[in-house]
Amino acid sequence: MHEVILRFDQVLKIKEFGFHTTNNLYTHPSRMLDFDVFLFVAEGQMEVWEEGLEYIVKKGQFLFLKSGMSHWGEPKTPAGTSWYWIHFFGHLNGDGDTLHDLNSNKLFASPTVMDAQEDYRKSIALPKHGTLSQTKGLENKLDALIQLFHSSDPFRALSLSLQTMELYLKLYQESMKEHPPTKSDRTVLRIIDYLENKNNYEINSKELAASLDMNYSYLCEIFKLKTGSTIHGYNARLFMNKAIGLMKDSERNVSEISDLLGFKNPFYFSRVFRKIMGCSPSEYMSRTYRK
Repeated sequence: MHEVILRFDQVLKIKEFGFHTTNNLYTHPSRMLDFDVFLFVAEGQMEVWEEGLEYIVKKGQFLFLKSGMSHWGEPKTPAGTSWYWIHFFGHLNGDGDTLHDLNSNKLFASPTVMDAQEDYRKSIALPKHGTLSQTKGLENKLDALIQLFHSSDPFRALSLSLQTMELYLKLYQESMKEHPPTKSDRTVLRIIDYLENKNNYEINSKELAASLDMNYSYLCEIFKLKTGSTIHGYNARLFMNKAIGLMKDSERNVSEISDLLGFKNPFYFSRVFRKIMGCSPSEYMSRTYRK
């Protein structure tokens, strides 16, 4: 299946928003477009073929159609069917993508330290075809976007792009609710719980493996697959977040913070901090919290 890849470092470019209700039996036109399409059926159902695969998009369902792929319909869309569409540029075929993808779901939020270089290189894979349990909010949002599209707002292009990305992100989050955690998901959650509850920065691989009764190499593999981060990378970001909290809420110096978080020495702490934050702990404290 060709998934829709939404990148964090690219703004979608909107071509058109629209809404239509057919009064007669409808056939989706046969065409190959140079832009991508989002369809959402508000009433009735629509039949669409894409490269030989048939999709019946029912009320409350959505479908993404990819640029450069032939799609068409047969006269099976009944009168009274209503649908919204968005024509846009900006998603990639998931096959062969080399980005640092999130790959699975929002169970695995990163620690709150922001890394502008890494966080925005990520992406999410939206389902090609899906069903929404609550549709009224989406319809209201699409109505507002159509109104904005036809407005004379000088910033409408940027507003439409950002709001459409937010809409797609909410679709992704909604789709994740339909999929209960797998065994590997639960394993990753247990690793995260272990990391969040230990007081020392260093990771004891034997202790972690024993606590989960699993091979450490397997834990590293499944964690990377599900989160896009290594266990050590996640741990580093987690402890830098703790360090920043101490910088904000206490008068401790770098050496004291290093000791409190269980680093071997202040130099090692400073090296890890600089790698994650792009500056030394002293520079961060003087620039951000202390005069």
